[in-house]
Amino acid sequence: MSDLSIPILVLGIGMLLVVAAALVLLRQLAIARRRGAFECTLERRGLVGGAGWQTGLMRFGTDRLRWFRPFSLRLRPEVVIRRADILDVSRRRLPSRVEGGADSYLLEFTLREGRTVRAIVDIVSGAALNSWLEAAPTGLVLGDAD
Repeated sequence: MSDLSIPILVLGIGMLLVVAAALVLLRQLAIARRRGAFECTLERRGLVGGAGWQTGLMRFGTDRLRWFRPFSLRLRPEVVIRRADILDVSRRRLPSRVEGGADSYLLEFTLREGRTVRAIVDIVSGAALNSWLEAAPTGLVLGDAD
């Protein structure tokens, strides 16, 4: 390689990294700006069997909840919870770990396939999620009497 091609290659790689960072930032802003988005920490299983908590954004939809991983180029959500698949939701209030901080809720969604999804949301988002569950159209939720 000539002496001139190395700086051009470095400049090209640098510009590629800047464009990728801008795309990730624009995706995150687009998800966060839409109506019904709130911060949510979800328990995710690792590739080797362990489980860990990952913060992201969850959005309400008409018939499903969509959870998006932060700082990703993927346009589709990582986790989708359909309202029709939810059998039960248990809520437990978690006290704040920080003095003067806000409490939060631990939500456990029991789904139709026997799968359980655990999420931590703040109090306001937990109330909004509860309203979303209770406002389901007739016949859309399993066990609906109507």
